[in-house]
Amino acid sequence: MDLLPLLPPIIALVLILLTRQAALSLAAAVLTGVLLLKGGDPLTSLQHLFQKTLFPLFKSDWNLSAILFTLTLGSFATVLEKSGGFTALLHRLLNSETKAPKKRLLFGIYGLGLLCFFDGLANAVLLGRISRPLTDALKVSRQFLAYLIDSTSACVACVAFISTWIATQLSLIKEGIADSGIDASPVSLFFHSIPANPYCLLTLLLIPLVIAKSWQPGPMGKAQPVETPEASLKGDDFKVRNALIPLAVLVITLPGLIYLWQDTHQIILKEEVPIPPSWKNAFSSDGVPYAMTAAGFIALIAACLCFPKERRSELGKHATDGAASLLPALIILIFAWSLGSVLKELGTADMLSEFIRGSISLTYLPLAVFLLGAIMSFMTGTSWGTMGLLMPIVLPIALGLGDSAEMLTILPMVIGAVFGGAVFGDHCSPFSDTTIVSAMASGCSPTSHVLTQLPYALLTALGATIAYTLMALGLTPIIATLTCAALMAALVLTRKNS
Repeated sequence: MDLLPLLPPIIALVLILLTRQAALSLAAAVLTGVLLLKGGDPLTSLQHLFQKTLFPLFKSDWNLSAILFTLTLGSFATVLEKSGGFTALLHRLLNSETKAPKKRLLFGIYGLGLLCFFDGLANAVLLGRISRPLTDALKVSRQFLAYLIDSTSACVACVAFISTWIATQLSLIKEGIADSGIDASPVSLFFHSIPANPYCLLTLLLIPLVIAKSWQPGPMGKAQPVETPEASLKGDDFKVRNALIPLAVLVITLPGLIYLWQDTHQIILKEEVPIPPSWKNAFSSDGVPYAMTAAGFIALIAACLCFPKERRSELGKHATDGAASLLPALIILIFAWSLGSVLKELGTADMLSEFIRGSISLTYLPLAVFLLGAIMSFMTGTSWGTMGLLMPIVLPIALGLGDSAEMLTILPMVIGAVFGGAVFGDHCSPFSDTTIVSAMASGCSPTSHVLTQLPYALLTALGATIAYTLMALGLTPIIATLTCAALMAALVLTRKNS
C-alpha cells in the first residue's frame, strides 16, 4: 500500500506537537501534499498551490462569508466588552444591601457566560476581568473562577449557532462533504450534531451542578481564595442596554435574514418551480452565507451605536483590535481548507477508508474520532487546529464506509465528535490559548488551573465516551446524551455538600 498520501497529515501533527504552531504546521503539510501531487517539482508545485489550491478557496461564497463573519463578530465582541454593558449586568444581578452569597454570584457568572455565546476567548477575558474582584471579595478561589469561565466559554461558542466559531464550522463541514452527493446542508448537519456533542453539553450541565453542591474534588478543594479588600457590588455608570440591545439585534437579525434570503424557486426538470418559504428550506438555501455576513455587519453597527457617547473616540481602535485578534485563527482556517483540498486530490481519505474497512464498524467511528480528537487537542493545545486537521479526513472516511442512507445518521455524530474532542484540549492542555487566557484573566497560574479543572473535564469526557458507545449500540444521540446527563447529575447530586 502506498502510504505517501498519509505523509501530509502526519507532518502536520508532528509539527504541531513540536512547535505548538498550528498555522505553520498546516502550511507545511499543504506544501508537502502539493509536492507529492507534482512529483517534487518546485515550480509546478508552486503554480498548483496558488492556481488550484489557494485561490479557488476564495471563490466559494461559504469561505468568503466565514472570513468576513468571523472578522465582523470579532469586532462586535470587543466593542461589546468595552461598552461595559456586561459589567453593569453582573452588578445589577448582585445588587443588594447585604453581602451577596457565593452561589448567587457564581450562578450569575455562569448565566453571563451563557449570554456571551458569541466568542470563546472574549467570553473568558470579559468574565475574568469583571468577576475576579467580586469572587475575591466573597472568598471564591481564583482556580474555581478559572474553571467556571473556561468551561463555559469554548463549549458555548462551539454549540451556539451565532458565534465566531460557526462560520468556520460550517465551512469545514461543507468542504468535508463536497462532491459527496449527500442531500444535507452544512447548517442542518451542524444542528443535528449538537445532541451528538455530549462533551460540550455535559460540561455546560456539570457547572450548575457543581455550584449547587459546592463540589470541589481533588486539587480544587485545596485551592485557597486570595485575600483582597471588599469589592463594591453596586455597579458603575455603565448601562446594561449597551450589551443587551446589540445582542438582541444579532440574535434576531441572523435567523431573520436567513429566512428572508432563502431561495423561493427550485429547478425541476430544467424548469423553475416556485416553492413555499420554510425554515428548513431557509437553512439549506444558498443565501445563508450572505445572510450571515449581513447580520454580522448590522450587529456591529448596533454595538457601535450603543457604545457610550463619551468614549466614542475609542470605537475605531476596539473594532480593529477585535478583528485583528481573530486573524491567527483565520490563517489556521485557510490552511485547513487548503489541506482538505490537497488531501482530496491525494485520495488520503479513500485510502484510510479502505485501510480501516473491516477493522472498525461505522457505528463506532464517532467514538474513535472523539478519542482521537481529545488526544490530539490535549497534546497540541489547539481546538481550531484539531478541527482543521480532523474534519477534512474523517468526513470523507465516513462517506467511504457507508451508504447514503446511513450518512444522514452517522455524519452528525462524527461532526459532533470532532467538535467535542477539539474542545477537550481547550480545557485540559497547558498549551491551549483558552486555558492560558482563562487562568490569566482569573489571576491564577495556568498550571494550577489545568490541575484543578482536570477532574471535571475527565468526568465529562468519560460521560461523552459512554454516550458515543451508547450511540454505537443503537441509541439516538439525544437519548444517549440525556442518559449520560442523568447519570452525571445523579453522581454529583448524591454527594454530600463540601
